[in-house]
Amino acid sequence: MTRSVLLIFFSLLYLGLAVPLFAQETDPQAVVNNSLGQDETATTGMLVLQFGATGMTDSAAKAYSNLVAQNLVNSNRFVVTNASQAEEVIMREQPRLLPCFDIGCGIQIAKIIGAQRVLSGHISLTASGHIILQVKLVNVNDNALEFEDSIRFTDETMDRRFYILSQQIANNTPLRGRVLEANNRMAVISLGGNNGVQVGDRLILYKDIHTRSSGQSLPVAGASRRSNIGILTITKVGDHSSEGVYFQTVETPKPGQFVSTFLEKRKQIAVVNDVRKELDTHLRNVFEIEQKVVIKPISIEDVDKKRWIYSIRAMENERDWWQNWLLGSGIGSAFFLSQYKPGDDLKALGAVGIFAYSAIRYFQAKGRLKSLVDEGKFKGYLDVNFRPNASIQLSWTMRF
Repeated sequence: MTRSVLLIFFSLLYLGLAVPLFAQETDPQAVVNNSLGQDETATTGMLVLQFGATGMTDSAAKAYSNLVAQNLVNSNRFVVTNASQAEEVIMREQPRLLPCFDIGCGIQIAKIIGAQRVLSGHISLTASGHIILQVKLVNVNDNALEFEDSIRFTDETMDRRFYILSQQIANNTPLRGRVLEANNRMAVISLGGNNGVQVGDRLILYKDIHTRSSGQSLPVAGASRRSNIGILTITKVGDHSSEGVYFQTVETPKPGQFVSTFLEKRKQIAVVNDVRKELDTHLRNVFEIEQKVVIKPISIEDVDKKRWIYSIRAMENERDWWQNWLLGSGIGSAFFLSQYKPGDDLKALGAVGIFAYSAIRYFQAKGRLKSLVDEGKFKGYLDVNFRPNASIQLSWTMRF
C-alpha cells in the first residue's frame, strides 16, 4: 500500500514538472507567424464618407465614393469603412450625425467606429460631360490635412484614375511597422515588398515614451510621446519583412519598437532630413512633456565605418599613384619607341614593362576601390545610387 502511494505521488510530481516544461515549447513556425503578424501596423483604419454632389444624384455620388473605397481596400494599406457600412453603425449610435458629407461630422463618426483617418470629397458633373472629384484626407488624432487632390475623368478613364488616386493616397499616408530583430549594425522590420517597401528606402526608427504628470509616480494611461532614435536604410526586401542597416542612430533599436516612412519619395526625403537634423542636435520640440527634461549629447563612434573610411582613402591614394605611373610610363614608352635605335632594346623593353606593370596595378587598385564602394552602399555609408566618379563627392558623403 505504501509503495503504491509513493508511486502515485512521484508520478504526479513528474507530470506536474513535465507539463510546464512541454508547455514552454513553441512551434518555430508559430513564432515566425506571430512576429510577421505584427505588420498589422502597416494598415490604418479609414472612413470614406459619401461624396457631396453637384449635377448628379446623391445615389450616384455614393456609388462613386464606394468605388474609391474599394480601390483603397485593394491597396492593402487601409482597413476601409465605406459610407454604407458607417451608416448602419451610426444609425444605432448617433443618428443625428447623418447624413454626413464633410470632415467635421466625419471625424466624430470616425472616432465612434475606431478609424484613424477620414476621406471626404465632392464630385461634380461638368457641361462637357467630364466629372471632377476633389478629395481630402484628414488625420482624426490631430485634424491634420495629410492629402488633397483633384482629378478629372470620364466613364472610360474612371478605373485608371481611381486606381492612381488610391495609390497616391496610400503613398502619402505614413507607413508604420515594427522592429522584429536588431543588433548594433542592422535591423529586421515587419514591412516588406507587399507593403511597398523597396531597396534604398529610408525609414525612421522610433520608440514610444510614456509620460508622467507632475506629482504622479506612474505613467498616465495613453499619455506617450514619440522619440526618434535613428534612420534605417533598406538593403534587402522580402514579401513580409525587410532588412536594413543604420544610416544614423543615437541608440541601438530593440525588438518591438517602431519604424515609419512615406512611400512618396519627396515626403520620405523631407521627413528623413528633418529627423537627421533632430538626431544631430538631440533636441525635439514636444508639447506633451510636462516635466523638465535634460537632454545630454550622445557620442557614438562607429569603428567599422571609421576603418572603412581609412581603407577607401588609402585605396584612392594608391589608385592615383599608379595612375600617375601609368601616364608617365606611357609617355616614356612612346618617347623611347619614337627615338628607337639599334642597341636600345633594353631601354624600350624596360619602358614597356613599366607601362604594363603600372596598368595592371592601376586596374587592380580601381577594382578594389569599387569593392569598397559597394561595401559602403551595403552597410549604409553611401547612397545606393552613388557612383565613385569624384573623390570630392565621396569625401563629402562620408562626412555624414
